[in-house]
Amino acid sequence: MVVGHVAKRLVRGMVVGIVRRWVTSLLVVGLMLGAALGLASQGMLRLPGVTPAAAGATSTDVREMLVEDIRAGRSGSDQITLVLKEKAGNRRLVMSVGQSEALAIVVDFSAMQSRARPKIDPPTSYDLMRSLVRELGGNVSRVVVNNVSNETFYAKVVMNTDNRQVEVDSRPSDAIALALRARVPIFAEASVLDKAGVSGS
Repeated sequence: MVVGHVAKRLVRGMVVGIVRRWVTSLLVVGLMLGAALGLASQGMLRLPGVTPAAAGATSTDVREMLVEDIRAGRSGSDQITLVLKEKAGNRRLVMSVGQSEALAIVVDFSAMQSRARPKIDPPTSYDLMRSLVRELGGNVSRVVVNNVSNETFYAKVVMNTDNRQVEVDSRPSDAIALALRARVPIFAEASVLDKAGVSGS
């Protein structure tokens, strides 16, 4: 009787111990898999069949924009007015940019219109930005004006590497100057055009 009772307790203790170890092991494995999938979705870890998602991805409803004009602001103001025009439409975004960004935009915009090389001694800040991206194994693919609030515009520079897409917040003036220097397209989200777009000339 005593031996049987002791044997039962031993068996029960062993079963409970094994179950606990299995449950603990499964929980640890589950947590590790969850962490690995999270890292893979952010492009920080490569896993077969897992496509990295861009953090803070911009909307897919975008419109390509062209630099239409850049001109001096009101008298006594240091701000320059930049006009982006919808490529396949008639809406425009009008924004203020600083003098240094305006100079970089004017140089590349004029060079693109005349199909000549920019006449400015390199490297500019935008040459440096592009070079840094290239040296890190990526390339600038496009820029997107993705928000507007109280007449202040916001943008993202979209870059690609071998296994992921990266989006970096930027002032629109810097993003547009970089886009012109890198010869990549400029986009605006449809929601920004709906909110701040000006129709007509």
